[in-house]
Amino acid sequence: MEKKFKALRIIGTLYKILGAIVGVLTILIALGLCATSTFGGTAVDSLSREFGAHPGFLGFFGGVLGGLMLGLLSILYGGGIAVTLFAFGEGVYLLLALEENTRESVTLLREKTEQ
Repeated sequence: MEKKFKALRIIGTLYKILGAIVGVLTILIALGLCATSTFGGTAVDSLSREFGAHPGFLGFFGGVLGGLMLGLLSILYGGGIAVTLFAFGEGVYLLLALEENTRESVTLLREKTEQ
């Protein structure tokens, strides 16, 4: 049986690829946020100790705990977007499979009734 709707197949594939790219970028961004926040928090803490000031709010969120929180939030947000894009691509393929199965069922029923 011939494959119809080539443009929809391309669109579904593009959404799935885009979802995978967003997922990989989300992980890299989360790691970068964790590293930047950890090293930046350490730098702010050492500078504040050197000048005798209290780091305050920035010191708390600039350290390891802040980095982990930012990384977790970015993974949740970016992961949600990545899963949504990938699921949309799978939804397109699901609708295409539904159309193919319906068309094949109609063809088989027509052949049975003509006999």
